[in-house]
Amino acid sequence: MSDHDKIFGLESIILHHSFDQVKGRTIRIECRERTHLGGVNGAGKTSVLSLVPAFFGEEPERIVTKASGKLSFLDYYLPTFQSLIIFEYRRYSGLCCAVMFRHSQGKPCYRFVNGSAEETFFAPEIRTLMQSGASADDIFAGLRQQGVTVSKIIDTITNYRAIIQRNQKLLKRLPADARWLRALSADFGLGNRDTQMSHIERLTHVVLNKNRLLSSFKTMICETQFENIHQHSRPRAIDRKDLIADIRSLAAFAREEDKIRDCLRKDAERLAILQQTDKTVANLKASVEEAHEKRAELTRERDRLDEERQNLREAFAQADSEFSRRIVGKKHEFSKLDSQLTELHHQNEQYETAGVPAKVQDFSNLADYRQRLATARADHEQLTGKVSRLEGEFERDRAEAEREFDKLQGQRRDKRASAEEVLRNARHQHEQKLKAVEIEQANAISRYKEARASERVALSSDEARLMALRDNPSQTPDERQQITEAEAAVAVADEQVATVNENRLEAVKKRDQAERDWKVAQDQVATMDETVQRLEQEFDVLQRQIAPEDGSWLSQLRSQDPAWGTTIARVIDPALLHRKDLAPVFSSRDATGGQRHTVMGWSLQIGELPIPEFAASEEELQARGRALDERRQQVWKQRTETERDARRRQEAYKSRSDALDRLETEFTIIKRTLDNARTRLESTKARLAETLSRRVAEFAREYEATRSKLQAFDEETAAGITAVEAQFQQQLMDLRAHWSEKEADLQGDIDKISEMMASALQEHKSRLQQKQQVHDQRLAEDGIDPKVVQQSRTQLEALQATVDAVVASEDLVREYQAWRKREWAGVESLTEQANAAESGLATLTRQREAGEAAYKEQDVKLKAVVEEHRGAIKQLKERIEAAEGVLRHFGGIAGIAGEMTGEGFPGNLEDLTRELQSAHQKLDQLRREVVATFDRAAAVLNQYHNTQIHKSWQKLSAYRRDRFADEVFEHDEAFKLARVPDLRELLDTDIPQLRHALVDQFMSEAGSLVKYFEGLEVMASEVKSVSSLLKRKINTDQQIDSLSDIRVVLHPRIYEDETWQPLKEFVDAWHDWGQLHKRDLPSEALLRRFQLVTDTLSDARVKDSIESMVDMHLEMMENGRKVVIRTDADFLSASSTGLTYLAIMAVFMGLTRYLCPDLSTRITWPIDELGTLSDNNIARLAEMLEHNNLTMISACPKLDRALRRFFENKISLKNGRVHTYESARATTTRSNLFAGLSSDRAVTAGEATDVE
Repeated sequence: MSDHDKIFGLESIILHHSFDQVKGRTIRIECRERTHLGGVNGAGKTSVLSLVPAFFGEEPERIVTKASGKLSFLDYYLPTFQSLIIFEYRRYSGLCCAVMFRHSQGKPCYRFVNGSAEETFFAPEIRTLMQSGASADDIFAGLRQQGVTVSKIIDTITNYRAIIQRNQKLLKRLPADARWLRALSADFGLGNRDTQMSHIERLTHVVLNKNRLLSSFKTMICETQFENIHQHSRPRAIDRKDLIADIRSLAAFAREEDKIRDCLRKDAERLAILQQTDKTVANLKASVEEAHEKRAELTRERDRLDEERQNLREAFAQADSEFSRRIVGKKHEFSKLDSQLTELHHQNEQYETAGVPAKVQDFSNLADYRQRLATARADHEQLTGKVSRLEGEFERDRAEAEREFDKLQGQRRDKRASAEEVLRNARHQHEQKLKAVEIEQANAISRYKEARASERVALSSDEARLMALRDNPSQTPDERQQITEAEAAVAVADEQVATVNENRLEAVKKRDQAERDWKVAQDQVATMDETVQRLEQEFDVLQRQIAPEDGSWLSQLRSQDPAWGTTIARVIDPALLHRKDLAPVFSSRDATGGQRHTVMGWSLQIGELPIPEFAASEEELQARGRALDERRQQVWKQRTETERDARRRQEAYKSRSDALDRLETEFTIIKRTLDNARTRLESTKARLAETLSRRVAEFAREYEATRSKLQAFDEETAAGITAVEAQFQQQLMDLRAHWSEKEADLQGDIDKISEMMASALQEHKSRLQQKQQVHDQRLAEDGIDPKVVQQSRTQLEALQATVDAVVASEDLVREYQAWRKREWAGVESLTEQANAAESGLATLTRQREAGEAAYKEQDVKLKAVVEEHRGAIKQLKERIEAAEGVLRHFGGIAGIAGEMTGEGFPGNLEDLTRELQSAHQKLDQLRREVVATFDRAAAVLNQYHNTQIHKSWQKLSAYRRDRFADEVFEHDEAFKLARVPDLRELLDTDIPQLRHALVDQFMSEAGSLVKYFEGLEVMASEVKSVSSLLKRKINTDQQIDSLSDIRVVLHPRIYEDETWQPLKEFVDAWHDWGQLHKRDLPSEALLRRFQLVTDTLSDARVKDSIESMVDMHLEMMENGRKVVIRTDADFLSASSTGLTYLAIMAVFMGLTRYLCPDLSTRITWPIDELGTLSDNNIARLAEMLEHNNLTMISACPKLDRALRRFFENKISLKNGRVHTYESARATTTRSNLFAGLSSDRAVTAGEATDVE
């Protein structure tokens, strides 16, 4: 086969019983080479041209737009069941035919026929059928009888397009039909086995419309290059009064829910309190009457006590005057003795300050000091003498010094032992004195107690007798029966309270458990949502792997390298697979012709690497997809069931909350009943105690008097004992004080002697050391060290100064010793006399204070009783006034006035008044709080007029109004209180259903916005990717002298639209908020963003179509000048329309070869009105088409001589017949075939006649 015959593509178009101009005929249009189709206007030229896109699979309704009064493609091109449109084309296996015909279901269908038209449709047997007007089905049946391969009916244009263009994506879109479609594509697809193309039908249709080339090209780009983008429809604008208003009303009402729940509880409590006030009012009235009587009695008793108090005051004044006189005399005596003692102690302090006691000690040691002085003087003299003695003399001096020291030190030890013995004897004498005083104190106290014992026994006996009479009164049988009945009522109420409280606590546990169950269910729903979302993402990822986008590397791998999963898939990044800007090129062999096993030039042993999941076969991916989809559906079912369970648990929680509220109200009522029973019990006890108190009042008064006497006697006895103890304690303190001073003096003597002994020992050691040092020096040399002499002299002078000071203090010492013997020896006697005087003064003072205390005590007691009576009278007055005041409050309450039955029982007035006041305050507080909360809730509801919650409220209000006999108004408080239960109905029934529906609706709407936004983002990204791709693919091989750098530029318009920023902000906020609040009402901030999005979407310039979201323009350099073509108007008004047209054609050619890379497959372009171009531009166009193996079929009324050389085929349509003027191929055989189908004679040579 020659190279010319290896070109694959459309050969001819055969119309059989087609549109009106050729109706009843069979015509054939050759279009293998460049073909010119002439004829007058209306001859059917454009109708024939429009069939070229149909051959490549263009939608029929795009070819013929069905407008008002126009026929559809089916009715226009295939008006009858005999109508056929036959496309004869060449593929690598030979000629085939693609046939369009009218199906009985009223739609165009397709079949493929293996063989040329001459061998099939124009075979004698089939030609006879066609001449006889056989239907398409009969013709296909006849072909099968002739052994011609006829495909099954292809009833969709998409399947036909997938087969004819070998579009792998379309072939795999339906897994169930994929094998069948692949087989048909292998048998009838255009080109060879490796040929793949896409969207050629759209491109050829765009080329056809010259006046709208740019806009049509943009439409084609948007429809073909973005077909993999699933752009969600723009969400509809939502009326603010609908979803947004409903959510805001529900959110506003939800913010009041806790208050409303509390309002419902308070209203139930208010009604319960009202039921209990009747009996309390009756009891309080009876108690007020009793209080009036008690007040009068207390007033009389108060007056009597005032008189008794005045008499007691006068007797005390007389006795106190006598005590005052005696105390003054005793104070004078004590003051005199105390002054003498003070003077003696002052003198003693002066001596001690002067250090006289220490001088006395030094004076007593004067002989010792003189001895030490003599020794020091002898040593000094010895140091200052001549050194002429030997070692023996030193030893004798040393021994003499030792003997002298031991003698003196022994004297000192004897003196210290004598002083210590004196101290021990003095301490023993002091202790004997203390014991004697303590024994005398005990004896004095015992004698005092024995003297008062008999009188104490008498008073105690009287007290015990009177206390027994007072404390053991007896009650009458009637009084005991009253107390028994009151206690029984308390016990019954207490038991009821315990039972209800137990039920209430159990209800609390159940409510808490239900709440925990509900929260667990909510958490489960949230977990299921996360699982669903994760599975959806996994499913989407798997779907992208199963059906990759055209142009992505994965799609190229699937189509060109079936074994890629076991080779390159082991080492590549899976993120690269879905990119469309990598321009992948596959070569199955390396440069040497062998199988390629390299990665970017590197040979790798990748057999040990595992095959990744993303490289699994399509069957495995499909199986995983089905398994994942099944799991996803199961999770969705589980999620639905979990959500249903959550709603059930929520209902259980609400039910148990309501039960708890009812038990709380019941508990309040029973508790109030218990309080009332206890109040009645206390009232009964108080009344009976008052009766008993009157019977024992006399005994009580006598007992108080006796008790006062006994108390005063005990206090006096205690005071006497205290005085005796104080007297002896003072003696003991004085003895201890004197002993302390004496002990200090004796101990000082001992310490002084010890000090002298230590000092003498130190001096002796120093002396021996000096002697040793002097002796050593004498042995060494003749002289003595001056330092040693100076040290001896200093010691001698110090001892001389000490002796002189002791001798000088002799007079002072002897004066001090004489003062101690003469005056200080009488300190103890004076101290005892002062103590005795002080004790007497204390006794008198104590007796006076005891008398005054006794008077004050009696006066205080009487005053307290008087004040108590006065306070009781005042208190009774206040309580009576308070009780009468609160009774007036309850006089006009509905259910109280005029409805009380039975007589009340008097009780504790204060308790009853407090109870009724508390009830009134509580009722008033509850009423105000209930009404305020009701008004607030009603205001919230009325704020959102015509919302669903407002409508529900209006229905409840109308129902409640109908239950009133008289006309009521909205502002009436009684009507408001009656409508409070309607809030419960709204909360428990209407709102949960409405809330659930609104949350679902908002999530759906928000999800739509999110999907819409994500689609826009994907679209914007894809626009940039496609723009880059087109720039690479179609800006090549441009053969126009005056033009260069021709580019198609795409830009997403969404970023410039006013809806973009609000939509982005909402989506970001929704992602952040939705993760934590999946089943909650949206926040106000989120709702405002949502409302802004819906408002802007209604006015958005960007529509639902991708075309409206993309800006496209054509850029080129024309003679060094940049030219930008944005619209068809720019194209038509360009300075050089021909050059601009060529530029667009260059873009189309590049795009054609991008969509159909196989250069052996020839693509036919239908070009209308080509004669409007200049000859030069037509020549350039022809050259460019030839270079890209493209051909064209053009139509214009006239074919100028200049144009003839550019077309191999030149035919004309006239009256439904085809007139062939020139053809690149011999037409004799075909002319004969067509002559056989025609009933008319041949018009001209080369003309094919048609069947009428």
